[in-house]
Amino acid sequence: MKSFAIVCIAALFAWSAPAAAAPVIPTNSIYQLTTPMTDAAGQRFTLHDMSGAPLLVTMFYGDCHSACPVVIETLKRTVAALGPDGKRLRILLISLDPKRDTPQSLAMMAQMQHLDPMQYRLAVAHDDSDTRMLASTLNIRFRALDDGEINHTTRIALLDAAGAMQADSTRLDVEPDPAFIKRIRQALKR
Repeated sequence: MKSFAIVCIAALFAWSAPAAAAPVIPTNSIYQLTTPMTDAAGQRFTLHDMSGAPLLVTMFYGDCHSACPVVIETLKRTVAALGPDGKRLRILLISLDPKRDTPQSLAMMAQMQHLDPMQYRLAVAHDDSDTRMLASTLNIRFRALDDGEINHTTRIALLDAAGAMQADSTRLDVEPDPAFIKRIRQALKR
């Protein structure tokens, strides 16, 4: 009877103990931003939903005929340059044009570009304000022109599993930046 009482008391203490705290997002994490987006499959998510593994993230727009196709080709060649490890890398492309880019148009673009939906996620924010918040967080500047074109900086950011910036590349060339590839390899080893 005495041992039963001890077990009951121990169970009572165990049940009343505070639950384990949820993982804390570091203060320098881009995952602190809670701006909702919708991907090419129509799924709503936030940057935090991308946590847990290294991530390449950039911004583009669907009607771009100059820099954006180069950035997309660079991403594809970056994955290829990583060899088998490249398949473990996730890539998020966020639209700069929420007025014209829709989940449907992003899905068509992903298909035309032969982007594997298990690895590449194309997304759009709800409106211009949310898009500007995301761009600011990623240190990407852009300006919409009257003719529908968007002037923008090109930047591919490497985030670690917790959303902290590890490296970036602003090189506008279809050939991947060797120093950036090296940093991605290091991130994938962690």
